[in-house]
Amino acid sequence: MGKLLLEMNNLEKRFPLEAGLFARYGRFVYAVNDVSIRLHRGETYGLVGESGCGKTTLARLAVQMYQQDQGDILFHPEGKSEVPLNIVKLDRKELFDYRTKVKYVFQDPARSLNPRMTIYKILTAGYRQSPGWPGEKQAREETAEMMKTVGLNPEDLDRRPSDFSGGQRQRISIARALMMRPELLICDEVVSALDVSIQSQILNLLLELKDKFNLTMLFIAHDLTVTTYFCDRIGVMYRGRLMEEAPAEDLVEKRFHPYTRLLYDSIPSRMDRELNLKGFEPFDSTKPLEGCPFYHRCPKRTEECGKMPAMRELSEKHNAACFHPEV
Repeated sequence: MGKLLLEMNNLEKRFPLEAGLFARYGRFVYAVNDVSIRLHRGETYGLVGESGCGKTTLARLAVQMYQQDQGDILFHPEGKSEVPLNIVKLDRKELFDYRTKVKYVFQDPARSLNPRMTIYKILTAGYRQSPGWPGEKQAREETAEMMKTVGLNPEDLDRRPSDFSGGQRQRISIARALMMRPELLICDEVVSALDVSIQSQILNLLLELKDKFNLTMLFIAHDLTVTTYFCDRIGVMYRGRLMEEAPAEDLVEKRFHPYTRLLYDSIPSRMDRELNLKGFEPFDSTKPLEGCPFYHRCPKRTEECGKMPAMRELSEKHNAACFHPEV
């Protein structure tokens, strides 16, 4: 693996269960629970897990859309000193500079693109505020070139998002993210809202762009087949915890954690039916974690699982947080 690019160390995030002026304080949704992840330059790291497991919250902490309750985020910029930037301590200008290097592509392009703006204005909105703004003439040339890079017609720069299909809008979102040549691209369910045939086109485009722009990617998805094909390493999350982490090819061959095996070996409807028959309970994210997050649903649970298992290496670069892994 390449040099470190981003470290997320012992991150925790909780949200108030009730909002408003007269809401009671003290009840929370525990979205991220002591998660540590390291991203290396040039790799694609995949995050998988059920809806509500904390994948998107973790990604949004990385760009400080949310502020963590605990933990640090360290960024190692290219060509700088060995001392990383602590994102938590950046002022407003420094945070803006950081966000030019780390870009976020959202799940739903219809909601993330301003319907009143032309494509040219969408692509240059953030670019205009950066120190590298080249002026209107050159920016027009750069946006036209970027449109061609993502497989769109440069002549469409003066059209609006409503004139495009879902797949084309996602290409526009990707083009917007790449305008300032970021080092890290966070892709949050970027193909889940698209038809299967369009999904493959977007994934192939991302692979081409990764090589062309020397990108590092954090890729969030529900589709385990897509993640295994697309990513170099995969982290499996459950109830805000990282349960297992391994190179993608290793995870295909061997899954140490019971939840990872359940995730890969079952389709959702069948999984829920089997778990209910066995008397397992779905997790309650409004209660703080005390033991293994998967305790209430695990067929191998013992009294020891009432304690929090530590992440440990079970084979080369393959880690799992489980007292009873299938080794």
